[in-house]
Amino acid sequence: MQSASTSSPHAPDRWFPTRKPLTDPRLRLFCLPFAGGSVAIYNQWSQGLPAGVELCPVQLPGRERRLSEKPIGDLAALVDALLPAIAPLLDRPFAFFGYSMGARISLELARRLQARNGPRPVGLLLGAAGPPSLNTRDPIHLLPEAEFIAELRRYDGTPEEIFQHRELLELVLPMLRADFGIAFTADGPQPPRLEVPISVVGSPEDKHVPTANLEGWRNETRSEDVRVRLFPGGHFFIKSQRDALLAYISEELNRWMGRAP
Repeated sequence: MQSASTSSPHAPDRWFPTRKPLTDPRLRLFCLPFAGGSVAIYNQWSQGLPAGVELCPVQLPGRERRLSEKPIGDLAALVDALLPAIAPLLDRPFAFFGYSMGARISLELARRLQARNGPRPVGLLLGAAGPPSLNTRDPIHLLPEAEFIAELRRYDGTPEEIFQHRELLELVLPMLRADFGIAFTADGPQPPRLEVPISVVGSPEDKHVPTANLEGWRNETRSEDVRVRLFPGGHFFIKSQRDALLAYISEELNRWMGRAP
């Protein structure tokens, strides 16, 4: 029989299966993945972060240990499900790192917390994504299966072996459709501006996110503390530039922690 902690849909061990709690963390860094991604992308990140930063990669439903759970393709519903799991961990300063789809989730989490007058992140770290207002990409999750698969190949984020095994592909397609549905979620009318710093990372070789769009994040916050940093490597520089990216994230976290109460 499952314990209450593992059977609850809001149980922290479902959402943060690789988190290693620190006794007295200075800051918690919640990491949200790209479409089709999982906590695995953040393996080994803790050793590249400043001392006292507790790494909290978020595992979404429909992948790895949560493969049997139905993926959530609605952004509001996903945030509704995730916030109760995150809430107990917001007793310390915290920040969100969101990559591609994860940037959209991070933005919505910060907006929801601000709307509730809850604790706010010391900053947002957003990668490989422009703000929702500048999203001009086609909503590929609405395409018929063959066209959707063709578009997935263009993104280079799905391993080729998955495309070569039909049963495996059919297993992950619902999750990928849900993820791209999240990534392409449009804003409602006049979304509120945040009150937190934003640090944006992108690549001039990214075929899906024009570099000019990265500057658009300045319109998502009232804070004047908005930085944009470019890395080589295309849309998935999170893989090829991991060490350089971690060095920059550490720099930003140290800067923000110096201001955190």
